[in-house]
Amino acid sequence: MLIGENRMEKFQYNKYLNLKNRYSRIVNVISILRMIVFIAVIISFIIGSSNYFFNYLGFLFIALFIVLIFIHDKYYKLLDYYDKYLMVVNQYKDRINGKWKKFNDTGIEFANDLLTDLNIVGNNSLFQYINVCKTVGGRRKLISKLSNHSVNNKYINDSQEMILELSNDINFLVDFQVNINNKVDNNIDFNEGLSYLNKKVGNKYIDLFLGILFSFLCLLFLFLGYLKIISYNYFYVMFIFNFLISYMYSFIYNREFANLTFVSSLYGKLYGVYSSILNRKFNSKKMTQIYSNMQDGYGSIRKLVFIDNLNNLKNNILSSFIFNGLFNINIIVMYLYSKFQLSNVNIIKKSIDDIYELEAMISLAGIGIIRDDVCIPSIDEKVVFDVKNIKHPLLDINKCVGNDFFCKNGVNIITGSNMGGKTSFIRTIGINLILMNAGTYVCADSFNSSIFEIFTSISIKDNIDKGVSTFYEELLRINKAIKYNEGKRIVLVDEIFKGTNYNDRIYGALNVIKKLNDDRTILFITTHDFELCEIDINNIFNYYVKEDYEGNNIKFDYKIRKGKCTSTNAKYLMSKLGIID
Repeated sequence: MLIGENRMEKFQYNKYLNLKNRYSRIVNVISILRMIVFIAVIISFIIGSSNYFFNYLGFLFIALFIVLIFIHDKYYKLLDYYDKYLMVVNQYKDRINGKWKKFNDTGIEFANDLLTDLNIVGNNSLFQYINVCKTVGGRRKLISKLSNHSVNNKYINDSQEMILELSNDINFLVDFQVNINNKVDNNIDFNEGLSYLNKKVGNKYIDLFLGILFSFLCLLFLFLGYLKIISYNYFYVMFIFNFLISYMYSFIYNREFANLTFVSSLYGKLYGVYSSILNRKFNSKKMTQIYSNMQDGYGSIRKLVFIDNLNNLKNNILSSFIFNGLFNINIIVMYLYSKFQLSNVNIIKKSIDDIYELEAMISLAGIGIIRDDVCIPSIDEKVVFDVKNIKHPLLDINKCVGNDFFCKNGVNIITGSNMGGKTSFIRTIGINLILMNAGTYVCADSFNSSIFEIFTSISIKDNIDKGVSTFYEELLRINKAIKYNEGKRIVLVDEIFKGTNYNDRIYGALNVIKKLNDDRTILFITTHDFELCEIDINNIFNYYVKEDYEGNNIKFDYKIRKGKCTSTNAKYLMSKLGIID
C-alpha cells in the first residue's frame, strides 16, 4: 500500500474519479452527437431545396441540436464539478504524501516571533500545511486562531465540537472548497464591499413618491390616449419628461449606482458558496449558528442581486428608454438600495465573517483528516501538561518519533547532544498547544493540558535596523514572559542566553529560573550547560537526549529521558567534518 493510501480512502477518491470519467464519456458522446446533428441540419436544407420534406426534417434536427446543447451543458457542469472536486482531493493527497511544501501560500506576511519560533508561518510551516482559505479574511482568521490569543474552555469546547463535525463530513469540506474556488478569486477581500455598503444613500421616500406619481401620470395619459379621450401627445411629453428625470437622477447619484454595481458583483459570488452550506444540516453549536447566519445572508444577497438586475436595465439603451420613461426605474432602484442598506448591511457582514470562520475551521479540521496520529485534547483547570506519544505535526508521520511527557508547574531543564532533538521537542510542545488553543486536533495519542499563554525564545536573530543584538532580543523575549501576570503561562527557551559568556549565562539563567518557578508556570529550558542541572531549588526537573555510535556513525532515537546528560558530541561532529583533528 502506498504511503497515505489508507488515509486517502476517507475521500472516496476512486468513486469520484469514476464519476468524472463517466461524465467525461457522456460529454464526449454528446459532443459527437451534436456534430452529427449539425451536419444533418446542413444536409437536410441542401436536399430540401428540391424536397420540402427534408426542410421539415432540418427544423427537427435544429430542435434536436438545441436540446443536445442543454444536455451537454448539464453534463459538462457535472464533469467540471468532479474535476475540481478531485483537484481539491489531490491537494489533500499532497499533504498526506509530504508534497505540501510546494504550496505557494506560506503566510510569511503574518510572521512574528512566536509564529516563526513554532513553525506556524513561513516555508515548511503549519500554515502552509493546512491552509485552504481562499479569501483575505479567511487567511487572517486562520492566523488569528494559530496565534497566541486568549481563549477559554467554552471557546475550545465549541470549536472542538465544530471541528469534529467538519472532519467527519469530508464530502462537505471538499464541496465547500470546490464552490468557493469556483466563485471567489484568490485573496479576495469581502470586507472591502462593506465600506461601500456603509456609504448611506439616505431617505428616498419623497423621490419614490414623485417617481410613482410621474409614472402614474404617464400610464394614465397612455390609457386615456388609447380611449381617445385625450391626445397621445400628453403621453409622449410625460414619457420624455420621465426619461429625462430618471437620466438626471442617475447622473446625480452616479457614485451610488456604481457602488451598487460593485457590491452586487462582489457579493453575488457568494451565492453558490452559501448554497453549499444551506443544502446541509448541522448539529454543532457553532455550525448551527453559521447556518442561520448564512440563511439570512443568502436572503440579503438575493435582494441585492435583484436590485442590481433592475439597475442593469439602464445598461441597454432600449430597455433604459422604455422602463425609465414608463416607470422611473432609476428612482425605484435607488429607493430599494437605500432601504436595503438600512436593514441588510449587518446581516451581510455576519455572513461574511462566518465564511471566514468556516474557511479557517475547515483548514484546522484538515489535521484530523490527513493524519492518523491525532486526538482531541482535554482541558485541565490545574497547571499540568500530560501527553502520550506527542509528535510534531509537520514531520513525516511514518518517521516522526513520539514522546510521553508529564509535568506540573516547575522548571524542566533538557540537556543533551547536538541534533538529539531538544529544540524539536519544545517546538513540538508549542505547536501542539497552539493547535489545542485553536480548538482542533493535536498530534498525540492522548493530550491533557491547561490553557497556557505561550512564550518562546527559540529562533533568535539580531535586528540591525533597530540596533538590537541577538542577546538583547532574547532578553526582551524572556522579560515579556516574566512580566506576564494574567494567568497560566508556558515558556519555551532554547539554549538560554547563548549569546553571552559562560559566567553571565549561568548567572542569568539562574535568575530566570527563580522568577519563573511559581505555581502558574511551566518552564522548559534546553541547554548545553550541565551546571544548570545542579541547581538546588524546588520544582526543577532534569531531562536529556542521548546519542549512540555505530562505527563512524552517530545515531539518535530522539527520546526524552529523565535525568542528566553526561556526554557530548560536539568534538565528534567537528572531527567528522575535518574542523579538528
